[in-house]
Amino acid sequence: MRVREILAILETVAPVRYAFSFDRVGLQVGDPEAEVSRAVVSLDRSRAAVASARESGAELLLAHHPLLFTPLKEVVAGDHVGRTVLDLAAAGIAFVAAHTNWDSARGGVNDALATRLGLNETKEFGGAADVERLKLVFFAPPDAAERLIDALSEAGAGAIGDYRRCAFLAEGTGTFVGGEGTKPATGEPGRIERTPETRVEMVLRKDERRAVERALRTNHPYEEPAYDFLASPPMAEQAAGRVGTVERTTLKAFVTGVESALEAKALGWGDPARTIRKVAVVGGAADGEWRAAQRAGADVLVTGEVKQHVALEASESGFALVAAGHYATEQPGVEALRDRMAAVCPGVDWRTFVPEPGFAGRPF
Repeated sequence: MRVREILAILETVAPVRYAFSFDRVGLQVGDPEAEVSRAVVSLDRSRAAVASARESGAELLLAHHPLLFTPLKEVVAGDHVGRTVLDLAAAGIAFVAAHTNWDSARGGVNDALATRLGLNETKEFGGAADVERLKLVFFAPPDAAERLIDALSEAGAGAIGDYRRCAFLAEGTGTFVGGEGTKPATGEPGRIERTPETRVEMVLRKDERRAVERALRTNHPYEEPAYDFLASPPMAEQAAGRVGTVERTTLKAFVTGVESALEAKALGWGDPARTIRKVAVVGGAADGEWRAAQRAGADVLVTGEVKQHVALEASESGFALVAAGHYATEQPGVEALRDRMAAVCPGVDWRTFVPEPGFAGRPF
């Protein structure tokens, strides 16, 4: 397969629109037309991961953490990022990042973490990327409106949250004069015509405009359908965090269970005897989500890192926190990404890079 084909498949797994505005995801180094037969999935963009990919004969490295966050003024061996770019280029390895889009995606980092911790009845909560939207307004004969709504819905329009085929309809009268050579659906060229029409409004993601416009023009009975795409307020689509339930336990026992499940040292803040029933999880550096977790009804938030002032504020607000390490809370998501890509992209040999404890970002 080619790199661009893998990127298209990855878009169905971890859509770029789920990535937060500060993030940098997608192809960062490499040729979209390059052939790929083997790929390595890694948490970090470490030089050790690049070396592992090279030694295994891989042509692509898919990492959770991006390599390039800010524009480079130079690519030189004395800089860690520059050295990594040079390593990749020298080995002919393409580098792709799936970061906050994979955090948020269903089956991604936080779903994998929730599964590893044994959460049940999980739901989404917390921060989400704002997705740009448009509103389509068009006019059609009343007897064609429902058919057009069906076709546009299939192309992606009319989705609002968990609802599909959402549309607003209003009846009115349209008027026109067809020019010479036209074939109007009603009336004759050269005459003022008036005909009943239905005004239809449907929202859509901005990236779906081309497909929706094609569906409208293909299925509309008019030679020249009248329609507009209007700016619509952006909407959060896919929250990153997950919250679910566990068997009733104490905070102290829960922390011990986290350590066992993730095979890592965990730190807890809060009354050790506090009852834990509802658990929120956001892997990595996400201690700022504790207020959203509290609003979601959670008793505790499990994340990778907790700053001291956040631990103070949360514990004195009656909320518990658990920090189990960046690597430990996100590595299950790396394994899940490898499994998912292997399932949807079987033409490539997918492997996972797992560094030795103490090296390449993995603590001991």
